[in-house]
Amino acid sequence: TYYELLEVSPTATTQEIHKAYERTRRVYDPNSIALYSLFSPEETESIRQRIEDAYRTLVYEENRRVYDLKLQDPSGQLSVDRTLLRTSAPAPLPAAERSEVKAPAEASAPAAPQASETPAVLALQPVPTDIREFSGSVLKMMREQRGLSIRTISEVTKLSARYLEGIEEENYQKLPVRPYLRGFLVLYCKAIGYEPERIVTDYMKRFDLAKNPPKK
Repeated sequence: TYYELLEVSPTATTQEIHKAYERTRRVYDPNSIALYSLFSPEETESIRQRIEDAYRTLVYEENRRVYDLKLQDPSGQLSVDRTLLRTSAPAPLPAAERSEVKAPAEASAPAAPQASETPAVLALQPVPTDIREFSGSVLKMMREQRGLSIRTISEVTKLSARYLEGIEEENYQKLPVRPYLRGFLVLYCKAIGYEPERIVTDYMKRFDLAKNPPKK
């Protein structure tokens, strides 16, 4: 969700959203060396566009109200029609906050809405209790049982297919550093419709063991 993208609570204040937006935008700056080997320029731009969408949605009370209603939609379709959103620059922060956060430049007019081919987000289900450990091959099996392809997961998560394949193959040479991998796993789990906590914990244990095998 947009709240998760900006890492804020659904009860966050406008000031907290301003700060979270600036922090997240810096993380995904196109010139970031940390992102150079993780995302293509197209992927980075896609993420940055979603950050902008999240900010324009949550920073305005009416936009946020519409979005919150959509989150409660039992169909699970979380996308927001951009024609409903205000896109002008937000009201300035109080003077005490201005030294910490810069207001973004005025956004351009939204593009005409286009039909999306990205599937709706699946409702999250508890992980199967009969699975003892969630390895890459188990994740692949769970994805295939849902009838989802790597391409579909890539469209939903905006992650490169090579990272998704690396996760399922446990090809750690294809995967990013630990903090990014954890985030990718959360996105993967949600895209295939399962609660991520136990899956991520199990997988990261395997990752850590492979990277730092016990000394003989």
